[in-house]
Amino acid sequence: MEIRGKLLIGIIGMVACDQMGFPFGGFWGFVLGAALGHWLFDRRKDQRISDKEYQAYRRRQGEFLYYVFSMCAKMAKADAPVNQPEVNLMEQIIRQQFRLSDKGRLHAIQIWKEAKSGNTPFEQYARAFYRDFARDRHQVLNMMDLLFATAAADGRLHPREEELLLRAAGIFHVGRLQFDRIKFRYYQAPREQARWSPLDPYYAILGATPQESLDLIKQKFRKLAMEWHPDKLTARGASTEAIRHAKEKFQQINEAYEKIVEARKK
Repeated sequence: MEIRGKLLIGIIGMVACDQMGFPFGGFWGFVLGAALGHWLFDRRKDQRISDKEYQAYRRRQGEFLYYVFSMCAKMAKADAPVNQPEVNLMEQIIRQQFRLSDKGRLHAIQIWKEAKSGNTPFEQYARAFYRDFARDRHQVLNMMDLLFATAAADGRLHPREEELLLRAAGIFHVGRLQFDRIKFRYYQAPREQARWSPLDPYYAILGATPQESLDLIKQKFRKLAMEWHPDKLTARGASTEAIRHAKEKFQQINEAYEKIVEARKK
């Protein structure tokens, strides 16, 4: 905990009150001075740290969106000119999963168009994404899921699309079992289950499936929430970076569970 402000003003208050002859002046002067010091200095610094962490989180989300729309554009173009179902899927992802504003939507479309018409190969985007997000395993699996959703948007799997999916799996260190599990949802499952849903990434974060009961999902949620609670890492003396990562992960776990509960109440 930051104590410089409390200590500095506390000492000043202790001396001042003691000289003025208050009963227990030194003690109460230090207490009141410490409280004032925390308000004037430490609290403001804590707020600046909080704002800094929030800005870092927003930048992180922006980076993820950049890779999503770049790689999905390359996937959509892999088999042929981009078709309407693939465009519709991207609109669905923009509006329902990421809930981008009109300005954010225009930016996402610009990223999509530049990647679709540019010469940067799919593998270059994939390697850059994995370099930046390798530690966020749930985001890696979310990306794999979105790539499958894009490939399956027109109802078929072109050999070129499957080739890119396999290359992505290799770069992302996604095992064959995990790869086949995602593929099964889009190509072997009944048609009504194969469609991409905005809830899919939230189920992936909790390690759950839409077929599981809410009680079972709640158990998985509680286990993950306890594992990633920032206070637990702080008590262990974890690094600032590890605690920041835990806060982000904890927020995503809570959001995933809330979204699933909300959807099942409808």
